[in-house]
Amino acid sequence: MRNNTRGLIFHILIVAIVFAISFVINLSESVRNLVYGNLIFKIIFVLLIVLLYFNLGKGMSKKNSKSLDFLAGNLIFLIGMILFAFGFIGMGMDFFDSPVGSTFWKFPVEFFLMPQVYAIKVLGIDYNVISFAVSAILPGIIYGFSIKISRKKLLKKQRYMRNRRNMTNNRRS
Repeated sequence: MRNNTRGLIFHILIVAIVFAISFVINLSESVRNLVYGNLIFKIIFVLLIVLLYFNLGKGMSKKNSKSLDFLAGNLIFLIGMILFAFGFIGMGMDFFDSPVGSTFWKFPVEFFLMPQVYAIKVLGIDYNVISFAVSAILPGIIYGFSIKISRKKLLKKQRYMRNRRNMTNNRRS
């Protein structure tokens, strides 16, 4: 399976996890006030999303060319932009002025990019074209770093095992 497809599947899994967490947080007003009213909890929540992308990115193939590592999120970006175009055609510049999930035009893109949109709203970042584009690209960037770091660790382990094998072969000689 290609990394783009894996990245999309992992993204959908992360959407479900973030949706479940946000649902639990929003069940209780006191928990909601604690999480959304405290900068530390906001940062922890956003770091949790980043760690989900990073750790699931370790499940991507390391056999592909190194130059393709940061393209593992292309399907996420492409689908996000298609859904954004659908919403933007329907709403125009009002797309960013209306609340999250308030209209039929916005719902598909905001549901698909739910972890990113949720992080933008939790951190209080302005919801505009730039923040939206960056949030659509971010999963691919995180996947890319995860693949590169995992490949580096894998190569280091392979070198260690090869050197260890060579040393035991030299001792036998």
